[in-house]
Amino acid sequence: IKRLEAEALRDSLLAVSGKLDRTPGGLSFADFNTPRRTVYHRVIRSDKSNFQSLFDAADPETPTEKRTVSTVAPQALFLMNHPFALANATALAERIKQVQGNDQAKLKTLYELLFGRVPSTEEETLNLSYLSKGNWLDLCRVLMCTNEFVYLR
Repeated sequence: IKRLEAEALRDSLLAVSGKLDRTPGGLSFADFNTPRRTVYHRVIRSDKSNFQSLFDAADPETPTEKRTVSTVAPQALFLMNHPFALANATALAERIKQVQGNDQAKLKTLYELLFGRVPSTEEETLNLSYLSKGNWLDLCRVLMCTNEFVYLR
């Protein structure tokens, strides 16, 4: 099991929301909210308080053979509360609402986008029960914070 690197995690958030700009090449960008792939995000060496350092990106000031892998509360808080994460969860919820069919079909699509699989019977029952009291945005936010989304097996 391996947690996604900072760049892959950001790209995954954009991809599932349907906003990732996969256009190759071009200029770098400074605005974190830009939907381009993270490989084009401009690194400011003096800024150690950004998303990439939170998720253990390589230090741009020193040669790095292997990245550190940490698990700290601010990572979960970022995925739950940061405007970038919320915007992508909102876009994902809107994307799911556009899926033809009932909530069961929409849930299947959501799981396929996030995890590359269909929900188990237990997950389906639990999530459909939640949706009767909750909403798609909250469900998308919760599922985007799961280990299954953030970690590779």
